[in-house]
Amino acid sequence: MKQTASILGATILASLLFASVAAAATPGNFSWLTYETTKADKVVKMKVRSEIPPGATPAQYPNLIEMHWKYTPGATGMPAPALLTEFARLEAAIDPIQGDRVAYLMIVATGNGDRTWLWYAADPKTFTAALNNLLPGHPFPITLHLAANESDWRTYLATRGKSR
Repeated sequence: MKQTASILGATILASLLFASVAAAATPGNFSWLTYETTKADKVVKMKVRSEIPPGATPAQYPNLIEMHWKYTPGATGMPAPALLTEFARLEAAIDPIQGDRVAYLMIVATGNGDRTWLWYAADPKTFTAALNNLLPGHPFPITLHLAANESDWRTYLATRGKSR
């Protein structure tokens, strides 16, 4: 009986340790740098990933994809609080794209009637397919635009540099 209890205790401890290691490795566990800038005399809030994800080489993800959600801005150019909740719901729904290493979300800009997510993707078609798979029926009013081929991630590096 004591031996069974010891084995069970060790199994539970190992499970807890594995769960904490697995949680630390999830793609959502990274830090963001934030700052504000202006565009057309309106505040734009910037959120920039603090570092390039481990194992992601910019040359492997050279396609800069802009994902936009246009909204009716308030007097300051910012979205209504209820819309911020919808943005968060969208981000949670598409976060697995990063875990699957299809693309990495590196910059989020909000203001002046537009929320823009900047992704670096290995392949735009694969990114679009993953997005469509995660958002069946496309319930969000987003548009995609292949903005550039940046094997050096210069937009991300320049934006991150402004946050310091």
